[in-house]
Amino acid sequence: MRVTAPTKGDPMPFEDVMITVNRWLVATEALAAVGAELTLMQAAKPGHPDVTGALQAVSAAAGLADLGELPPPQREMLIGLIRMSLHQAADLIDDPGRPPGWTFTDPAILQGWGRGSTVVPGTLAGAAPELADVRSFLDVGTGVGLLAITAARVWPDATIVGIDIWGPALEAAAANVRAAGLDSKITIRDQDVTTLDDTGAYDCVWFPTFFVTEAVLEAAMPRLYRAARPGGSLVLGRMAPPPDPLAQTTSALRTIRGGGAEFDAKRLVAALETAGCTAVRVLPRRGPAPLEYVIGQRPAG
Repeated sequence: MRVTAPTKGDPMPFEDVMITVNRWLVATEALAAVGAELTLMQAAKPGHPDVTGALQAVSAAAGLADLGELPPPQREMLIGLIRMSLHQAADLIDDPGRPPGWTFTDPAILQGWGRGSTVVPGTLAGAAPELADVRSFLDVGTGVGLLAITAARVWPDATIVGIDIWGPALEAAAANVRAAGLDSKITIRDQDVTTLDDTGAYDCVWFPTFFVTEAVLEAAMPRLYRAARPGGSLVLGRMAPPPDPLAQTTSALRTIRGGGAEFDAKRLVAALETAGCTAVRVLPRRGPAPLEYVIGQRPAG
């Protein structure tokens, strides 16, 4: 019996779709299981032994049998990222038709993005010698303020200003700063980066470009340059695209739906040079985070 190959107009077999979907369903449940196991490690009371054993079996099958060896801050970051990813996925399927924009109010999403951002200050301090001793730091798009809090700990002599325009995030940032006991070091402001008028105030200006459009980038750069002190640094962050095509497209979807745009490193180098920065370069990648940093300096003269 001769089998005829499907033509271009033939529908995709449902079985093929289910094979892929089932693979992703397993990955989704495994992700939730790892998050649950980490959450139980941080809990005051142990979970039911049968469920705990089943969770440990999942992580062991995934090659993650030593989750208990992670320091508590790393566990907290992973829990936040997992919760954020699952909640953001649910938001996408519940409201797939909404226009792009940062409209999230779910604390799991807001706090999860904040947890993920805490890698930034330490990475910058270790990757750029000029950022080893920052005394004044501007956190653009501070969100729930966790990056600002981490910056205050990485640079203990620094004063920190965090700006944002999203009310739910600003409320959470104020609460997080108070809980950290850092009110005297961190100022949270309701401020649009395109109207920023600070002048010569910061040793380091941090700007995550994956939250903004091309128009906002263009409008913001002269103001950020002016906000840096002479000799200070501007750092633009971008999500470096992963090598896997599926990961690339899902990362792009996340960025676009949140109201941002994807900028390559060449575009960000040009933005810094156009603004007037010198010594512009891409910092070497460190660690597993998908962030890439492009840094430039406002000339001291």
